[in-house]
Amino acid sequence: QVPYARSEAHLTELLERVCEKMKEYGEKVDPSTQRKSYVRVISHDGTKMDLSGVKIDGDVASSLKFACESIAEEYEDELVEFLSHEADNVKDRLCSKRTDLCDHALHIPHDEL
Repeated sequence: QVPYARSEAHLTELLERVCEKMKEYGEKVDPSTQRKSYVRVISHDGTKMDLSGVKIDGDVASSLKFACESIAEEYEDELVEFLSHEADNVKDRLCSKRTDLCDHALHIPHDEL
């Protein structure tokens, strides 16, 4: 028996909804490097967040949602495989062993992944 939280059906359902959460992110540009990053603009618990320098608009949300949907579709099997098992270093394994999507960001905490 597989716990529902780790079942393929549940994980597939979550993947279908996760990209809707992209509206909770904005774009921030590092003034010294001009590198873009995406930061949460709506806190999980309702606490006020520092949004200085964060661009929040429909174009950013649409771009993030499209990128999310593309990644979720292309790597659905890998995501379900990794998340269905209690594996260590899921972020590292997915980002560097199976894809090259985020090698540059492996040292940045991704609490939501």
